[in-house]
Amino acid sequence: MAGLREDKKRQTQLNIMESAKNIFSQKGFETASMAEIAKDAGVGTGTIYNYFPSKGALLLRIFTEEAGGMKEALQDPFSSDESGDLVESVIGAMQGFAEFFQHYPKAFWRELFHVMTGEVEESIRLRQGLFGIDEEMMKWVMYMIESHSDCFAVEIDPEEAAYAIYSAAMSDTMFYMYNEEMDLEAYKEQLSRHIRFLFAGKIKPGKKE
Repeated sequence: MAGLREDKKRQTQLNIMESAKNIFSQKGFETASMAEIAKDAGVGTGTIYNYFPSKGALLLRIFTEEAGGMKEALQDPFSSDESGDLVESVIGAMQGFAEFFQHYPKAFWRELFHVMTGEVEESIRLRQGLFGIDEEMMKWVMYMIESHSDCFAVEIDPEEAAYAIYSAAMSDTMFYMYNEEMDLEAYKEQLSRHIRFLFAGKIKPGKKE
């Protein structure tokens, strides 16, 4: 019985989160109310507060779960094949990361980024969560560049290189979020093109990029 109760609680929590995603996307975080999220999820307003003490806590939980999936998109660098194609490995990781942005409407992501700019506790915690993903990404790229150091024709600072790749990826991501005409495939192709550009002319002839 205890297992069934836990399953039911988890399903209720998931229903609330799904309703919140939809309403945050449609109405915006500030305008949306916990009462309408509860109604959409088919629970009482009091019940929703048993799961999430505030609207900000609800948004934070949604982001936290999504952040976990984003981190998993970056394979463990220490188990990577160091003899593989560096550029293709980096492109593959960045495109895998990009796949997670199709899970929700662009309006949801725009709203999430907007909330992150605030100075309330939930906004600060959201930023900390995003920075955690950023750090994982940077560490992964740095390790890959260090492990392929012999393929470069010029001296490369792994930290500077990782920052350049990260900056290009974030710029492409923001462009995708605010351009309703751009689909996921175009976004991934743009990521690929810009990463290749950053590596162009830096690889020794005959070496895999």
